[in-house]
Amino acid sequence: MISELYIKESTKDLIQYLNWRTDPDYKEASQQAFIVICSRFREVLTKKCEVIAKRKGLSSTDAIEIAENTFKRLYKYSNKFDTDRHNDCDIGLKYYLFAIAQRECIKLYCKKNGIGVSPYTGDEEIITEFPKISDDYESNPVTRKQLEIEREVIQMALDRHSWKHQVIYLTYKFHKIENHKLPRKLLQELRDMLGLGQNTVNAYLKEITDTINDYLKIYGKQKK
Repeated sequence: MISELYIKESTKDLIQYLNWRTDPDYKEASQQAFIVICSRFREVLTKKCEVIAKRKGLSSTDAIEIAENTFKRLYKYSNKFDTDRHNDCDIGLKYYLFAIAQRECIKLYCKKNGIGVSPYTGDEEIITEFPKISDDYESNPVTRKQLEIEREVIQMALDRHSWKHQVIYLTYKFHKIENHKLPRKLLQELRDMLGLGQNTVNAYLKEITDTINDYLKIYGKQKK
């Protein structure tokens, strides 16, 4: 149930609560604020989504999905809305939501028509340590044994390089899909975490990949 306190809050203050969503002390406040914002802007946003969806040949059901995805993006990236830039935050947020909805409409249209659909989910995270081999391979001892050998050799090669090399290699190895670059969001997070530019990331990746390939040729055969 929504507290009367949050219903009376200004949109500017509600956005501030959203920006504190990662703080455990403000978790409930941010959730309440989000509910109020959705309630406050749902009608006008849904009408806008129906208009832009119709232009793309999408249905009213699609428009509702676009609106929901728009609110989800706001919740996740509320800090990108600068409340100080707007004299009237209600008007400012309305048009900010409209802009997000336009992008979400294009994404949904492309998805439905198979245009430039990314094979990534958007939930990919940086990998810093070698994941354990899944128990799914227990029924195939030969395959599992080979994976264990390969993992051991790769870890030997990783140990010859820096921790940054390891993080870059593992993140690429477990997320990279053939003929597709890693998601921009993941690459940015990787660069920020390691304090490296993309050219340096690429150079590190080549260095560690070359080393691992050499190790697999030498030690992989010896251990079989």
